[in-house]
Amino acid sequence: MKPILALALLASLAACDAATHDTKAERNEAPAMNDAQLSYEAVNQRMHEGMAAIDPDADVAFMQGMLAHHKGAVEMSRVALKYGKDDEVKALATQIITAQQGEIEKMEAWLRARNATMEPAPAAKANEHAHH
Repeated sequence: MKPILALALLASLAACDAATHDTKAERNEAPAMNDAQLSYEAVNQRMHEGMAAIDPDADVAFMQGMLAHHKGAVEMSRVALKYGKDDEVKALATQIITAQQGEIEKMEAWLRARNATMEPAPAAKANEHAHH
């Protein structure tokens, strides 16, 4: 009976050790995201949703997709300005906002002139935008 008792004691100690050392890393859980990460994640989600459906007209599809992409770039730049610390990053983010806003206005005007929507209607099985 002694070997069985010893095995039971070892198993019990191992279980206690595992319980006291159970960390997020050991459970393969990602650490909680900070505010900047959460903001970037939300921007990314909105941008990809806007690019997911593709209009049958190639010109309209381009304008709608690029519109969502540019709006995402502007939003990302605003996140960089809010949370970033590097002056070079902030300067580039400011330049992107200025340049992209002008292009957004051109794309919206082009779509309005053709009575096209700013965003395509969601497709039944829209492909996700995974590559830039």
